[in-house]
Amino acid sequence: MTAFLATLGGKLADTWLSLLVLPGLLYLAVASAGSVLGHRNPFDHGRLIERIDTMAGAPATHSPGTVVLVAALVLAGSAGVSRLAGVLGGGVERLWLGDWPRPLRPVARALTRRRARRWSAADARYRQALTARALRAASASASVSVSEGPSALGEVRDDGTTAPDTAELGEARNLIALTHPSRPTWMGDRLLAADARVHRSYAIDLTSAWPRLWLLLPDTVHTEIQTARAALTGAARRAAWGLLYVLPALWWWPAAVIVAVTWAGAWRQGRLAVHEFAELVEAAVDLHGRDLATALGIPCEERLTTAEGLEITRTLRKGA
Repeated sequence: MTAFLATLGGKLADTWLSLLVLPGLLYLAVASAGSVLGHRNPFDHGRLIERIDTMAGAPATHSPGTVVLVAALVLAGSAGVSRLAGVLGGGVERLWLGDWPRPLRPVARALTRRRARRWSAADARYRQALTARALRAASASASVSVSEGPSALGEVRDDGTTAPDTAELGEARNLIALTHPSRPTWMGDRLLAADARVHRSYAIDLTSAWPRLWLLLPDTVHTEIQTARAALTGAARRAAWGLLYVLPALWWWPAAVIVAVTWAGAWRQGRLAVHEFAELVEAAVDLHGRDLATALGIPCEERLTTAEGLEITRTLRKGA
């Protein structure tokens, strides 16, 4: 028990140091240094050294009580700023996933309609390209079939047009959303797309099935999914730190560079984390959906189909 408590205390100390103290200390250092340097001389380290020497030469700094008090205040301030970043990170995550608060819902609806129009136009171009390619292939096949002799392929007439690139058009549509958009953000639609694709393929209501399926998944799958989910939370937290650096940017402009770099990196990592998380959720259903059917007493001998999926949904929703 002593060894366990020592190990646990060490882990808690490491977590407290890495997640709360160090980022907060860096933020306080940047904010303090920026307040001394200002916009006119943002890189004048001599001015900063002079201010530090002046503070170090003050009589109060030689008192042990003052040193302890300042250290305690700095640590408390660092932890407080880090906790604020955690709270803001939760808000950033909600914004990324399209769960916007009531005052912003009119804006969210407008953005959703705009994304839906773009997706519908891209989907129409993609389907038109598929139709054109199919007609072109059918026309070429018919021309070859009515031709005779070894030069039949050479007699196929070419109208000079190029077949549309369906793969490129499909990718352009999927960059907007994998399914018809219903959220103002790509990340929110990416998670909803997992639900829609599972329902379309298996007729399973993922909202009802996921808690039961989670209990059947092996530990390795749990770890992979939890890691992807934690990556999203971490990216949102980094984006929150970027927002906090807006404040020192008001009196020290290089902090604005920190804001831009931090936010851009966090946003990209958030998109990757959401995509990986959604892919893992779909993969869990693909690979372990039969286990869920078997656990519920629904016969599923070969592959999971919409018939078994519909029975799973009916069983889990309990008439709701």
